[in-house]
Amino acid sequence: MPTENHAREAIRARDDLRDANEKLVLALMRETDRADRAESRETQLRDIAAFRERLIGIVGHDLRNPLNAITVGAQLLLGSGRLAGAEADLATHILGASRRMKRIIVQLLEFTRAHLGGGFVLDRAPTDLGDVCRRICDELRLATGRQIDVVEEGEISGLWDAELLGEVFSNIVGNAVQHAAPGTTIEVELTRDGDSARATVANAGHPIAPELLGSLFEPFRRGSADSERDVGHLGLGLYIANEVVRAHGGRIDVVSAEGRTAFTMTLPCTPLH
Repeated sequence: MPTENHAREAIRARDDLRDANEKLVLALMRETDRADRAESRETQLRDIAAFRERLIGIVGHDLRNPLNAITVGAQLLLGSGRLAGAEADLATHILGASRRMKRIIVQLLEFTRAHLGGGFVLDRAPTDLGDVCRRICDELRLATGRQIDVVEEGEISGLWDAELLGEVFSNIVGNAVQHAAPGTTIEVELTRDGDSARATVANAGHPIAPELLGSLFEPFRRGSADSERDVGHLGLGLYIANEVVRAHGGRIDVVSAEGRTAFTMTLPCTPLH
């Protein structure tokens, strides 16, 4: 009898072990299937994101030529002296709208360049930061009619990409113009601190909400929840500016409180010789 009991217990133990193994195999199969589905979904999302960015680049590139034709046509009509009254106003609106569209397209192309091209490739050359800053501020004064004061502490030069730094100033000073309180002055200060150059752009106006500061330099984000003021802006300007400065080995800091917002760009001054 003991032998029979031992045999039955051994059979039950074997069956229990087999059942446990089957349950373990089924659980592993379910987990493997779940992991495969998750990986497939992640791959699908990456493919969608890549396609979206490629599409942005293609559309942005192909829109430039017809947009340039519209801009040049509006400029010629306004410069001909043949338009007056409502017709001149309409041509002016067309020109302003085409310039805003051009700005959006440029940002789309730069965003695609930064994402799909592995970041910005710098064309470094001896560059006077003051020359770059003054040129951009002159353009913005002419385009917006806003008061922009530039203060420089002597010549500040380095081995930088002048074209891309011009884009940084255009985005940051343009952002200040957009959000500055009416009738106030945008202040730009250029200083040298040891081996670093600093450019601070400040404007008076509503401060940036604290909850927005952490994501301010992310793509398609804005520093304001005011949709009316953000019309025609994709939320790419600060992202592009930050990526360009990072490519130079620098950084951008922002302080916004008590009715004043200041962006400070810090760049390492690579020796020219």
